[in-house]
Amino acid sequence: MSYEFTFDLSSLSKSIFQEIANFTEESGIPEKINSFAQKIVQKFNVDKVTGLPSKDSVTIIKDLIQSDIMNKAHKKRFKQSTKRLLLLPHCCRKYMDSRCKAHFDAETSSYRCKNCSKDCLVNKATVLAQKHNYDVYVVPGSSCVKRIFQKKRYDGVIGIACTEEISLALKMLNKHDIAVQSIPLIKNGCAGTYFDFHSLHRMMNNN
Repeated sequence: MSYEFTFDLSSLSKSIFQEIANFTEESGIPEKINSFAQKIVQKFNVDKVTGLPSKDSVTIIKDLIQSDIMNKAHKKRFKQSTKRLLLLPHCCRKYMDSRCKAHFDAETSSYRCKNCSKDCLVNKATVLAQKHNYDVYVVPGSSCVKRIFQKKRYDGVIGIACTEEISLALKMLNKHDIAVQSIPLIKNGCAGTYFDFHSLHRMMNNN
């Protein structure tokens, strides 16, 4: 977990994400981001719903905006990619103990989902990705990404993580000219984290 605080945005109105997308479509100018993030926090009562201080709420919204800007910048190249990878955070697994049957691959420092729980978010994402011919790795953190790319070559990646982990992975992937699309977690922590599965579904079907 990279943030010094935990958050859960899953109770917020879904329209908050559409409003962020609309803003980045129209603007994308960095100096406007902070002001817009503050307005979003006030409009959707992000601090009150999440119980976070206003400063931390603004940080989250700014990171979501930056993620959306990055996705738009890479989208054209991502559509042209042919060998794709989905990176999932291991903290989204339903179980974080022996009840999870995922196989740990020491060579890539990642897990391979064994589809043991139908309602597990990692399982659902893995099944969807495989239907779209993605390779799937379930990773403990961004530091594992380098080891994966030492084993195989990809030109397109969808990464799901907290925004700080996404930023760390991007620094490595950009050096290799890999087109990236990201889906930030909307609930972070060391376990029981959550991302919007429908966002992943739309992303894969639109590309």
